[in-house]
Parts: sequence; C-alpha cells; structure tokens
Amino acid sequence: MKAAEKYRRVFGSVRHLKDQISWTTGLTNMVEFLAWEPKQILGITKKQYVRQIIEWATQPELAGKSVEEIEHAIIKKLNAKMHDTEQLGTYSSQRVGICHPREAVRRVKFFSEEYLNKEFDIFLSLCSDVYLDSFYQQFIAFEPNGSWSTHGNSGLFEASTELKAMYMDNLAYNHQANVLVANELKFNGRKNPDQLLKYCVMYEHLLEKGFIDKGAKFLLLFIGGSELEHNKQRLADRELALCHKRPKKYQHLLRPELLDIVDHLQVASITWSALIAFNQRYLAENEVSQVEQKLLRGFHQSLKAKSFMHLGV
Repeated sequence: MKAAEKYRRVFGSVRHLKDQISWTTGLTNMVEFLAWEPKQILGITKKQYVRQIIEWATQPELAGKSVEEIEHAIIKKLNAKMHDTEQLGTYSSQRVGICHPREAVRRVKFFSEEYLNKEFDIFLSLCSDVYLDSFYQQFIAFEPNGSWSTHGNSGLFEASTELKAMYMDNLAYNHQANVLVANELKFNGRKNPDQLLKYCVMYEHLLEKGFIDKGAKFLLLFIGGSELEHNKQRLADRELALCHKRPKKYQHLLRPELLDIVDHLQVASITWSALIAFNQRYLAENEVSQVEQKLLRGFHQSLKAKSFMHLGV
C-alpha cells in the first residue's frame, strides 16, 4: 500500500480545492511538521541524536555499569549539551547541537520559515471571504463573490493530490470566481531558481486531476521579508535559461505545454510589512467583526516578533 493511500485511509482526503478545510487542521499540520522534522525540537537530526546516545552509552568508562548508572550518565551529558546550546537573547544566533525544549520553541517561533507557513495556514483559513476578496484584488482581477478555501502544504494535500513534483506553501481557491492563488512565503530569502515553472507544473497537475476547474485564473504571490522579484517575463527567462543548461535534470520543465501556463500565470509580490499595513487599512475602513479584529491583530503581533523584522535575516 502506497504512503498516500495509507494517509487517506487514516485521515481522509480532499477531492477538489473548493472543499473547505477546518482551521483546526492547521494544528494537525503543525504536529505533522514537527513529527517529520524532529531536528526542529531536538536541535540535531534524529539519526544524529540516536548515534550520539549510542556513542555515550558505549564509552569505556560505562562498561559493566547498570542500566540506571548508564541512564544517569547520559542524562547528565544531555543536560550539559542543552545548557551549552541554549540562548537567552530572543534573536541570538543558534548554536549547533542538542537543544533544550525552551530553545527549540525560540527557534521555531522567531526563526523558522516553516513554522511561519503553518501560522499563515491557520490565519488564512480563518479570514473572511470579504477580507480575501479585498486582499487578492490588489493583484488579480475577479468578481468578488463566492467563498474561499485554503490549503497548506500538508500530508492531507500531498496524499489527496499525489503531487510529487514540487512542494507549495499555501493555496487559496475561489471556486465561484474560478481563481487560484499560490501564496509563496519567504522569511527574507530569494525564490528558488525553478519555482515559477514548478508552480506551472502544479497548476497543470491540479487541472488534470480535477482539483481545479478549467480556465481558472492563476496568481503566484510572493510574500517576503523584503520585496521579491515579480517580473514574470524576467523570472521565466532566467528559469528557462537554467533549464536549458541542464536539460537532463529539467526536461520536465521544458515542455511546450508549460509555456502556455506561464502565459496564463500572473505574478505579484508583497512584503510582510506591507501586508500588515494593508490589514490596518482594512480594519480602519471596514466594519470588521471582533473575531476578525483579534485574528488580524494577533497575526500582526506574531509577524512583528519574527527575527527578520529585527535582524534583516
């Protein structure tokens, strides 16, 4: 049985991007992220962690010792390692090695792009349709009607679509307006060198599998700590030039069918600071429910605390 099939059997699946996903799924996705990326909570990879324990337990001075004595010695070493790697400054640089749980939380809360992705998934799933209409109309034209559904990069999305060619960050889809938005989130980094073409592969796959409707408008929106390149023609030319230099590796991105999707695709960019500014205008200019006010302001607080807002990293 394939991994995707096992996942669907346990957790279910979505059949179309119009399917509404509960915001609580975002909490499951957060646990999923930590379970599949234990380095985020251990400080080192699981393999490195196991190897370190084995090395400590097999040292000559522990030969002939009882299990309790070996356990005590290893716990002492673990505590020393965790003490060495812990930083008490909010934005202090990370030290290599096994980390304390408090240090693990500091790293994901202030430094992890993947953790920000999960926060954004929950945030977007709770935003009103009126808010999403207003936000996305800055970048793409459509009739503001119908409801939005959002999907994060999760086992649910991957197992449902069986998309293996690339990983997305977050998708927002309005079935009635037939608009698909790919939200590509960055702390303060650049886009991947083949990212635009890979998103076109994703669009093609979702269309072929019936997860979006034919003719869906398609926006790739970069959201980053600083302004990101969003001139579609320049981006496409650079990516195609890279692919032509390594045709064996990138042959799946050089198909003529993808160029039709590139023509159809729209690209835009906004910074996290500009997103906060938009939200503040939205709050000032609209009758917003208390729940959505708390949602927007809470997300602002989290964004303003991120390391890139203070260190430019």
